[in-house]
Amino acid sequence: MDTNFEFDEIGYWSELKLEIVEKYGGAYTTAFKNTQLKKYYVDGFSGAGMHVSKTTGSPIEGSPSRALKISPPFDGYYFIDLNEHKTSYLQSQYGQRQDVHILTGDCSEVLLKEVLPQIQWKDYKRALCLLDPYGLHMDWQVIYQAGQSKTIDMFLNFPVMDMNRNAIWKNPDKAPREGVDRMNRFWGDESWKQAAYSEERDLFGPVTVKQGNDEVAAAFMNRLKTVAGFAYVADPLPMKNTTNATVYYLFFAAQKPVASKIITDIFAKYRSV
Repeated sequence: MDTNFEFDEIGYWSELKLEIVEKYGGAYTTAFKNTQLKKYYVDGFSGAGMHVSKTTGSPIEGSPSRALKISPPFDGYYFIDLNEHKTSYLQSQYGQRQDVHILTGDCSEVLLKEVLPQIQWKDYKRALCLLDPYGLHMDWQVIYQAGQSKTIDMFLNFPVMDMNRNAIWKNPDKAPREGVDRMNRFWGDESWKQAAYSEERDLFGPVTVKQGNDEVAAAFMNRLKTVAGFAYVADPLPMKNTTNATVYYLFFAAQKPVASKIITDIFAKYRSV
């Protein structure tokens, strides 16, 4: 670990998320071991490949480092981050490898223009994609294209705490325009409002009532199936902070029933943690 580089600190649930992705990655490459399909690992918010545990202060391997250790290996790796210092560090660690592609830029733009178009069904290519935005920093078109391609198994950080802070306010009329715009971009349109609010009546007439996190997550789960076109979407795993508040949900979506079975078994081990 390079002590001259300042690594991001991550909490307990983020550590568990990395374990989950690594476990599924191993099952994923094993499933493709005796096929002619080319398999890729795509990380849209890769970071520097190393973190520091908030709990212990110890170094924690990030998703790029873990992905590169999975056996059987992937045929190629795409690591993307907006922070050039993080991608530079990744470059210093893994840039010499021919199977590693390190890209600096907005995740959504890079994925839509450079990465996802290269992973085509007709070319016998498939990918495991991790989309772990720091908040509402994701374009629905990435999720949609991943689902429509039929080539992607996807982990997605659904940042419900950031949604509540910036868009899903108790009084929707007071929510900041910038936050609502980012929510629209993440969701793909304004239909999230139908999930986030209900119309109820009190003694004075109809009132708008904010719904809970689970209702919003359930609506997005349905959207991954019916709009994006993923055949299987696991019940999302709530990831919580030290006060037991849900910070985000970890979603998983794929096309094959075997993927659904594997992730359901993995998620089950963490639901009671």
